[in-house]
Amino acid sequence: MLGLARFAMKSPLNVGVLAAGFAALPLLYAISAALVGLVTLRRGTTAGTQTLVWSLAGALIAWRTTGIILPLLVLPITAILAIVLRRVQDWHLTLLFAAVLGLALAVFGQLTMADRFAAVVTQIQTVMLGSESQPGWKVLEGIKDQGAYLIMAAEVFEALLCLMLARYWQAGLYNPGGFGAEFRALRYSGRLLVGWVVFLALTLVVKPAATLLLLMPLIFAGVALVHGVVARAKLGGQWLVAFYLGTVLFNQFFLPLLVLAAVTDGVFDYRAQLDRRSDRDDE
Repeated sequence: MLGLARFAMKSPLNVGVLAAGFAALPLLYAISAALVGLVTLRRGTTAGTQTLVWSLAGALIAWRTTGIILPLLVLPITAILAIVLRRVQDWHLTLLFAAVLGLALAVFGQLTMADRFAAVVTQIQTVMLGSESQPGWKVLEGIKDQGAYLIMAAEVFEALLCLMLARYWQAGLYNPGGFGAEFRALRYSGRLLVGWVVFLALTLVVKPAATLLLLMPLIFAGVALVHGVVARAKLGGQWLVAFYLGTVLFNQFFLPLLVLAAVTDGVFDYRAQLDRRSDRDDE
């Protein structure tokens, strides 16, 4: 994948054609979004916007041929988040901005296009589940009237993953090892953590459907904590493989644990404690 990014960055034509091509192919638009993010992070807003136009052209083709509209949401969201990350150079603020952006888009979408978002949920039910007898059908049916929040949570999450892939490519090409250290340092603490938890609690009371969007920064912080602990304790990559498999297979159990770990880490700073223990062992 790094070779693909290296080839893309050789010229604007290369990255434009690749972005359009991947966006036009079903299930590969995430690579196109990552290319948009990479160009934005490396070359700035103007070059990133030009690449975004190429990718949106491909996404329009995919929409006309398959009826899938999701790439038209993920691509511009990824571009916006890349602009923010380039300017603030801070994952903490970028993740919070992503959650607020997703919330704003969800509120707007629910107020103006609720029927269209409900139709997208119906499309997801049909494509992924097939029939009403499948597990999960009733869950999606129950939240269909709040479809904008569900869709935007999924799209913002996907855009963040695309942005992280873009950052990984950028580090691999121009600053080897930089992304790993940057991500493992992600941690919310102090007033920022308290303020966000209070905002999250208020949202849970007023609009429960928006909770997943606002939990996203804490979920990513929890994942960063796991990576940081594994790296500091030198446990090996197999622990991360087991962690991700567990998260995918038992997400209803793992995701609350990640949020809890992120919040408590803001108080106790587990990584710093591991560093101090390691220093004492070396003495």
